[in-house]
Order: sequence, then structure tokens, then C-alpha cells
Amino acid sequence: MAAGGVLHRDGDDGEREFLVVHRPRYDDWSLPKGKLNRREGFLEAALREVREETGIQANRPVEVGSVGYQTDAGNRKVVRWWHMEMVGGRFRPNREVDDIAWLPRRKADKRLQYANDRKVLERADALTDDPTYSKIYLVRHAHSGVKSQWKGKDRKRPLDRRGRKQAIDLAVRFRAHPLSRIFSSDSQRCVQTARPLVNAIRMPDTLDKRLRIGGDADGVLGMIEELQGESAVMVTHGEIIEPVLKKLRKGGVDLEGPKEWKKGSVWVLEARDGAVRSGHYVPPKR
Repeated sequence: MAAGGVLHRDGDDGEREFLVVHRPRYDDWSLPKGKLNRREGFLEAALREVREETGIQANRPVEVGSVGYQTDAGNRKVVRWWHMEMVGGRFRPNREVDDIAWLPRRKADKRLQYANDRKVLERADALTDDPTYSKIYLVRHAHSGVKSQWKGKDRKRPLDRRGRKQAIDLAVRFRAHPLSRIFSSDSQRCVQTARPLVNAIRMPDTLDKRLRIGGDADGVLGMIEELQGESAVMVTHGEIIEPVLKKLRKGGVDLEGPKEWKKGSVWVLEARDGAVRSGHYVPPKR
């Protein structure tokens, strides 16, 4: 478990610059981060690691989200990120970091060597421009067999073998994107769809009745309005996704992709000031 910070400042020409660091141990360029000490909170660790690695004092932390990945040694790692503003301090080379660079966004993208760092930087940059900017991943639960063949309560219907593989696919896809919240319908098939992602980034899911069958478009759009500045996954049902997309299209929102929502698929919705402005469809892998 680790935490880190995305630092920005205004450059001499007024262009926003971000801090990237060189780690001699790995000979790579990344964002400052480090493991949590015992009994240390994530934000506390992020501020400490930034200070220790770069000598820079930062404040006004805004949560960017959590990512999960596997190291070259095969270890699972989770990093929770905050966007921060530089307020002072001076860099001195040290054992962890021997060089730093303040770069505009595009140059920082090219310098960073890891895809998840670039995604974290992208989200931090967007939040600097607009603190209300949110990205919502509206997920239809993975495959759960044939409804007519299930004899128990529909809410208890689990994922089948194909669905369990789809749930893992979703976790692999999402874990490199900084996420701040995970929501799910309380149906077993939705909870099981979210579970691999919950385990991958060590973030508990919140069961929300607005995502149940019987919910409506207004309830889901109300959730999105509440999630200003967040990056959230919502696992729900086709019976919920259909009216949400229909209402968005009727309201003139640009939705790129077919009018479908297959099991294990994702509609990526981008919102500002709590209102969805655009979206695109990501089909399931299998």
C-alpha cells in the first residue's frame, strides 16, 4: 500500500508545469510516491513522501484516485494519489530521487515511463482546470447465465464461468485508471462483477439502491450529480442503463457508440458541474 502526489506550479511563461522525479534505483522517471508507514494514513503518507523525496512543501490536496498494478517482481501494489499545489521548499538529491524536472503536461507525459502514471497525471490536470470534472464508468454486470433457468430469487443469481472471466477483464481494465469510488447494485451478479476490482485496488464498494432493478434514470443521474470531481465505477443492470442513455440522448448529450449495453460492457460518461456532457461505449472483451 502506497501513496503519492501530483505537484503542479505555474511556469515562468504562465504554463502549468508538473513535477516528475528520477529514481536511481530503477533508472526511471515517475511521480513521487512511497509506501505507508505503520499506522500512517494515505494522505499523511502522500504529503510525507513528497516532502522526503523532493524537499517540496505542498498543500491543498485533492484526491485523484487509486490505481493497482503488479510490479516486475510479481508483487501487487496499490497507490492512492492526491493532486497538490507547491507552496515552497527546495530539492536536494537523495537516495530515493537524484533528479527532478518541472515539465508542461505533454512533455511530462513523454517523460513518464508508466501508463498508470500518465493516467494519474491526465486526471490531475483535468481537475486543475475544472474541480467538478468527473468520469463515471457505467458498467452492466457480467454474464450470469440464462435467467429462465435460475430457480432461486433473481437478486441471488450469480455470475457464470464466462461472467467471472468478464469481471476479471474489467478489473484489469480499470485498475490502471485512478478511481475514487466503486458503487454496485446489491444483486449478487453486480457485487461479483465489482469484486475483482475491489480486491485489485483495495477499495470497498458501496451498495446503492438506485442501481437496483426498479431504479430509474433520475436516480442514477442524481448520483452522478453528487459525484462532482470523482472518478467512479457504477455496476448496475441493463434495465437501468437503457433509460439513462435514452434520457441523455434526448437531452442532446453526445454519446459515441451503438445503442447497446452488453453484459460486461462499459459506458464511460464525462460530466462537469454534475451534468453528463459526453460519453462513449466500451464493449466487453468476451
